[in-house]
Amino acid sequence: MNADSAIYDSEVNLQNVSDKTETKLVEAAFNGDIDSFGKLCQRYYGPMVAIAYSVVSDHQLAEDAAQESFARALVSLRKLKKQARFAPWLAAICRNVARDMVATKVRQISSKDFSQAARNNTDENAPVIRRAIEQLPVSAKELVVLRYYNGLSYEQIASVLGISQAAINGRLTRAKRKMAKYLKRNGFPENRL
Repeated sequence: MNADSAIYDSEVNLQNVSDKTETKLVEAAFNGDIDSFGKLCQRYYGPMVAIAYSVVSDHQLAEDAAQESFARALVSLRKLKKQARFAPWLAAICRNVARDMVATKVRQISSKDFSQAARNNTDENAPVIRRAIEQLPVSAKELVVLRYYNGLSYEQIASVLGISQAAINGRLTRAKRKMAKYLKRNGFPENRL
């Protein structure tokens, strides 16, 4: 499996934070068990890369941001007040690391790097769809990447980001409306919206 497919693999094996295994892993990691922390890293690697990618729009930087996020989380694990909120806490660290990378690198968003799935798409409309996604605010782009490129369910996204499924539904609906407006303005066939 290459790095790109890790980001957008629709077979993500992410379980709900309320899962007892999850709770045990977080508790063990909190108490210094490095193997448990490693298992949490494996579980959340794909979603963290997707979150970082929604900010930096570069696969390599997204992977770097995810790895840096895990390192910072390990160092700061004792600061985690609610162990049941590990995934949203980690996602916040990842977003901050990615934003820091953007600020220091001052990178341009590259259309060709948006996703392996879109790059491999032979559909002549793929570039305009990528641009429609790129014009979204970071938080909306993050949801689109997690849902449609990483294949996470609403429940999994809620677990990772720490927001309700209703909020996810509303935000995705607004993001799709913005994308549809953009696509209409740019000549996308209306029968394909």
